[in-house]
Amino acid sequence: MVDTHHNSDESSSTRIEGSTHTQPSSPPLAPDTLPASTTIPFPPLHPTATSASSKPYSAFSRSTKILIVIIGGIAGIFSPISSNIFVPAIPTLSVAFGKSESAISQAVTVYLIFQAVTPSFLGSLSDSYGRRPVYISTLVVYLASNIGLALCPTGAYWLLLVLRALQSTGGSAVISIGYGCVADVAEPRERGKFTAAFQVGGMLGPALGPFIGAVLTYGLGWRSIFWFLAIATAVVLVPLILFLPETLRSLVGDGSIPPPALNTSPFILLQKRRMKKELTEDQGEVERPPKKKYQPFSAFMILFTPEIVLVFLFVSLLYLEFYSILTVYSTILKDTYELTELQIGLCYLPSGLGAITSVQLNGRQIDYWFRKEEKRVGGDYRKKPQEFDLEYTRIRCLAPFATLFLCAVTSLGWCLQVKAPLAATLVVNFFMGLGTGTIGTATVYGQDLKPGRGGAVSASLNLVRCIFGAVGVAAIQSMYKSLGAGWTFVLLSGIVILGIPMPILVVKRGKIWRDKRNERKKMKEEEKKVRDRV
Repeated sequence: MVDTHHNSDESSSTRIEGSTHTQPSSPPLAPDTLPASTTIPFPPLHPTATSASSKPYSAFSRSTKILIVIIGGIAGIFSPISSNIFVPAIPTLSVAFGKSESAISQAVTVYLIFQAVTPSFLGSLSDSYGRRPVYISTLVVYLASNIGLALCPTGAYWLLLVLRALQSTGGSAVISIGYGCVADVAEPRERGKFTAAFQVGGMLGPALGPFIGAVLTYGLGWRSIFWFLAIATAVVLVPLILFLPETLRSLVGDGSIPPPALNTSPFILLQKRRMKKELTEDQGEVERPPKKKYQPFSAFMILFTPEIVLVFLFVSLLYLEFYSILTVYSTILKDTYELTELQIGLCYLPSGLGAITSVQLNGRQIDYWFRKEEKRVGGDYRKKPQEFDLEYTRIRCLAPFATLFLCAVTSLGWCLQVKAPLAATLVVNFFMGLGTGTIGTATVYGQDLKPGRGGAVSASLNLVRCIFGAVGVAAIQSMYKSLGAGWTFVLLSGIVILGIPMPILVVKRGKIWRDKRNERKKMKEEEKKVRDRV
């Protein structure tokens, strides 16, 4: 049985572990008493709370948090795997539908377009009306579209494209909603490890997709791909409907407030009476942020925050390079090593293993530097936001992985160029995957700056990186044919290197920009008060 309330281990999670100052810590400041130039990137402590006695950020037990991450992480595999699993079946579909391979490839393009755009609207929807109903609705759309694709008549090419658009709409939105759930239940000091665990599914998709697609296509036919995805979706959807709790803080606070009926799981319904009793006894201490009005373009508006967009652009350059290489890798292996489709699918596994390892290492790195900065300022991160160097703490995590990635990509290009032993290219491919742990850093940083809007933040990053990825996919084959693998990969790495000043600028200027925005906001609020009095 899953416990939806905090346990004794978690009740002390906000206790300060150490202090670097000799003088006693100052009492927590209420938001209204902070200097005007201070921007609070985190939800503030309750004015009467102390660092030793304040309630935990989330009332969900550790087991419930793990359940949320596991279900979300497994569901998160559907979006990336649906894009790549389709590719090995393109020649077979070309024959079945009587269309050219180029025409069938348009189904991949349609998928990528909707993968970029739809989470921007659905992620924001989950920030307003709750994670659970949007989660379930999008997965139902994904399930129905897969069944439709499995039954699609070969004389209806247009229907193939429409169903691929619906498949992308349902599958891709799940990732931004899942990131929102993580932001709801994981406070900033532990957000790295929970984000890393959630990312495992997304990292598995690009590695497993081509292999699974090849096995199913050549073993059972192209329709088996979509039956496989439909069955897998149903397996995930059932426990999600039964057990996944609502986490949106504007609805359930820290998780101890009973959610509305529409947002309540059957499992929680069984506990609702007990939850109401406990809430009545302790309702004075439960805080709930105001409900956010649905803003369909909020994911786009986030990109007008300079420090966020600069970090997102740099990370998206890395994604452009990574996705371009994944796209052209099969062509290079076939040209250089004359491998079969099944063997080529197996060659994608090292990068997937490296990517999974990468997100776990990065998650621990993110939390390590956060705790270290907390100790440096000598207090809870919410109590001393004016002293907490958020930009340096978060963005420094990009450096080791970006450096490793660029070195590995350049090495991989020349290994393929000179036809090095296949084993050597696979080892380098693993290290390339190991260098991909930057998406989590960008997501966590955005969630820190935009608390309560985790879905929109993830959707914003998804929009930018998918656009960059689509540009890379469109150009990579021509680049490879003109320059060869070695110089193509060098050129891609050079483009990323040109973007390095962007995160450095955020470290130098990020807090200044936030302070100026806060000053402008306060001035507008004061002007509004004056107008209201008049």
